[in-house]
Amino acid sequence: MKRLLGILLVSLLIFGIFTTFAFAKKPFEGQTIVIATMVGPQIVKPVLMHYKEWEEKTGGKVKIVTFPYGDLYEKLITSFITGTHSFDVIIYASDWSGDIMGPGYVVEVPKDPEIDKSVDWNDVVPLYRNRLLGWAGKRYAFPYDGDCHMIYYRKDLVENPEYRKKFKEKYGYELGEPKTWKQYKDFAEFFNGWDWDGDGEVEYGVAEAMVRHQQSYWTFISHATAYAKYPGNPSFFFNVKDMKPVINNPGYVKGLENYVEMAKYGPPGILNFSIGEVRSYFVSGKVALALDWGDIGTMSIDPKQSVVKGKVGFAKLPGSPEVFNLETNKWEKMDKPNYAPYIAFGGWIISVTKTSKHRDAAISFASFLGSKKNSLIDVVTPETGVNPLRYSQFENLKIWTDAGFDEESAKDYLGAIKSSITDPNAVLDLRIPGSARYFDVLDQYVTMALAKQLSPKVALDMVAKEWDKITNEIGRKQQLKLFRESLNVKEVY
Repeated sequence: MKRLLGILLVSLLIFGIFTTFAFAKKPFEGQTIVIATMVGPQIVKPVLMHYKEWEEKTGGKVKIVTFPYGDLYEKLITSFITGTHSFDVIIYASDWSGDIMGPGYVVEVPKDPEIDKSVDWNDVVPLYRNRLLGWAGKRYAFPYDGDCHMIYYRKDLVENPEYRKKFKEKYGYELGEPKTWKQYKDFAEFFNGWDWDGDGEVEYGVAEAMVRHQQSYWTFISHATAYAKYPGNPSFFFNVKDMKPVINNPGYVKGLENYVEMAKYGPPGILNFSIGEVRSYFVSGKVALALDWGDIGTMSIDPKQSVVKGKVGFAKLPGSPEVFNLETNKWEKMDKPNYAPYIAFGGWIISVTKTSKHRDAAISFASFLGSKKNSLIDVVTPETGVNPLRYSQFENLKIWTDAGFDEESAKDYLGAIKSSITDPNAVLDLRIPGSARYFDVLDQYVTMALAKQLSPKVALDMVAKEWDKITNEIGRKQQLKLFRESLNVKEVY
């Protein structure tokens, strides 16, 4: 009898433990968090890939709201200014930090061992970890995407003996990876307007984003950095001494002249190209060159959309043999090309809003989405829009070869990105309050230059004039202080 009673008690205990675990309430059960970001597939795709896993683990629910890129900034800022609880987690451009982190619209990332373990902050490259994820010495965002502009070229064309011979006869030097903007132009010109792949159709020299409201002004800036960013001088966009725009100095003008010229070597309709057309034209084999973020790399190995797998060369932005020196107000010839990789956009980052009614759930989801584990998946998946920003993403060659890269291409691709984001003369994007307003003005006048309605010089003079108005309206003293802070400049150059 005692034995039966003992067995019964043990059985009840086991049943109790089982039911406790089986029916335990998950930490965020009954809570729904709203995630806001850009219309996909880029950037929202990782959210769609991973949110179900978080829901299953936590019991929380995720609602995803997307807006076209051109509307996203306004939607976020409007919700903050009105105090409306619209979003719990926002995935946004790091160059909007001055308007989002600065006024305190998002919460500081908690110091928590579980978060630290999931994210692994030391794995994040310092440029992103220490600068682009924070403001005024505090961290307000989780890592998501590392962005810099780079170039892509058809290395199979470079290796073609016939093309090499004809190119040298025409330009007087060997065909190869473009190291300067002149070589980039020559490459595009040489391969423009003829059937260089033997498929019976005409191919073109280059694809670049040029349409308004689709991030094309970043492409222009990439053309200008090597001419306008003098090594050691932090002044770019504005002078760190007085917040006067430098956007119309001769270095920028030269960059815009180059950018305008590239339209001659692209497919018909290139002035209407967004970054989507740039990517599709390159991976479908219709152009020999492209300027983009790291996205073409993963798209180029996707058999569903690419015909160029194994045929692509990867390189950081070209340099210039001369650079404009702001201090002397003169052009200066360099012993070797001046490189100034552009950390265009600065990457998408993840923050939790102060108005979130489910802050703990939102922080949990943000740290989950920005985790090291998920990032290693996102960075090798086509059309996520997520580019490398972690040491592990550069060091783990296997994730790239497993994804479809051959070893040579993987090393070339990762090398181009790493050399860009670690270059001491790299240019950070504009991150002060009003950055979207400044860039909207730039977008407007660059578009007019592309359409030949204004000369590059006149267009940029107009930009400088409008930028001064915006600065005065917001407050020159405040903007100068924040501009220096964004560059980590403590003493005036």
